[in-house]
Amino acid sequence: MSEITRVAVAGATGNIGPAIVTQLLDAGFQVTVLSRSESTPVDSRAQIQKVDYTSKDSLVAALKGQQALVNSVPVQGGLLDTHWRILDAAHAAGIQRYIPSEFGCDGDNKHAASLTVFADKSKIAEKLREISEQDPGFTYTRVYTGMFLDWAMEKNFVINWSSSSTEIYDGGDVPFSSTTLAGVGKAIAGVLKKPEQTKNRSVRVSEATVTQNQLLKLSGVADRIQRVDLKTEDLSKRAEEALKQSPPDFVTFAVSQILYAVFTSKFGTHFDETDNELLGLGTYSEQDLITLLKKYV
Repeated sequence: MSEITRVAVAGATGNIGPAIVTQLLDAGFQVTVLSRSESTPVDSRAQIQKVDYTSKDSLVAALKGQQALVNSVPVQGGLLDTHWRILDAAHAAGIQRYIPSEFGCDGDNKHAASLTVFADKSKIAEKLREISEQDPGFTYTRVYTGMFLDWAMEKNFVINWSSSSTEIYDGGDVPFSSTTLAGVGKAIAGVLKKPEQTKNRSVRVSEATVTQNQLLKLSGVADRIQRVDLKTEDLSKRAEEALKQSPPDFVTFAVSQILYAVFTSKFGTHFDETDNELLGLGTYSEQDLITLLKKYV
């Protein structure tokens, strides 16, 4: 497979997009951001290509000449049709490597794939396999990163640092894999640097395996935060109840079901093996974690 140098990024202004763009640029790739606006606030080294995400023709024209596409457009929120359009356009434009908007939980895990919140990702993965089998020139890589560690700290997603209390699930000693936003970007750059070793497969990376209790201990503020102990089944019930509301509370549903997956071992959110070495990604020491926590606690 030929060397990849030209990479397009869709969804570059979301939670993870800016870090992906910056890490690709730092790794030496020529990066083009697909944007609805010509003044998208991303790394100034990237080129901006205005595009209409509702038009396959517009997407095909924007992707002509690109070798890879990293899609970081959210899958949830009724955007599946947009993903079909992006995927069809990428194939029509001759994209060699497609990285879908996966990240997070392990979509190869049958239990995770069966969850409603991840259902659309599973549909996209099946379509990727179908296209790659029909067209050897089109390849893909699914990238699993576990929890976005720094994002989770900032957004109070795993521990609620901004409150006097926080929910602790199943005792707080459930380990889960995690990667910083920059680490996700580095992993993607590593995939594109080694296209042959990563084609038509999934890769897993993790900079730190942590637990809620460990994060509380390392934060130095565990004594001021009251623990509210819950079982993960409570999260599952909360998600179900959110959907029964009128209108349905999709935000609470998604957050609750994702946390249910993170803190329930059968969903594979603790990776037994990773591709860190292949992709050039290191791991966090305890001191690294303490330094990171100080930014948000």
